[in-house]
Amino acid sequence: MTLPRPAALRALAVTTVLSVLLVACGGGNDAVTTPPDTDADVSVVGLDNLQWNETALEAEAGEISVALTCEGGVNHNFVIDETDEVVAECAPGETDEGTVELDAGQYTFVCTIPGHERSMRGTLTVN
Repeated sequence: MTLPRPAALRALAVTTVLSVLLVACGGGNDAVTTPPDTDADVSVVGLDNLQWNETALEAEAGEISVALTCEGGVNHNFVIDETDEVVAECAPGETDEGTVELDAGQYTFVCTIPGHERSMRGTLTVN
């Protein structure tokens, strides 16, 4: 029986590690990280890492349409914290649109899915 040389073992180890890293980094992932084109007044993406793609949104007072898109692996919702109103909610890879009536002011939008609210908070400025 012949044992592999140390250099061959190192080359095999490096190749294995690089292969694992390339697979883990994706490349073929269909994750959505930017909102699709919609006619909504504001658009936001709930990311799989429990963050919003944007944490500062702006709209005109009155009826505001919101497009919420979920990245590829996690459900999210878009809730106005001050009114506790669920405006939109979506499944992974989906987009949902809803509307909310708001006066001028600053509002906090959150995802209230358990475990998400702490890191998924943003400000909606209504003019």
